[in-house]
Amino acid sequence: MAVMKKSVRKKLSKYLARLVKKHGAEMTLALVTGIVSSLAADQQARADRKAAKSEKRSKPAKPAKPQKRAKPEMTAKPEKVAKPEPAAAGRKAAKAAAAPAVVVRKRTDR
Repeated sequence: MAVMKKSVRKKLSKYLARLVKKHGAEMTLALVTGIVSSLAADQQARADRKAAKSEKRSKPAKPAKPQKRAKPEMTAKPEKVAKPEPAAAGRKAAKAAAAPAVVVRKRTDR
């Protein structure tokens, strides 16, 4: 019990003495054995988790994915040939054919 502080040891001793008086030595022994075994199991579980974590970290990285195929170099697209416009029919043809006339007047002409 040298690991614990003196005050903790004293409190535990008093408590265990009360348990012995109230329930008997066998019940106190069973209680203490259960507590110690559960603490040992918990400590072992913690150590196992810590070891598993360190193994997980120390594993080599996954192999890199294969590189994607290189795209072929972009070649110049052929120029589009202008399609001749179909002949428009009716009034729309007359409006489309006539170019808008822009008249610029001087101030004196107004």
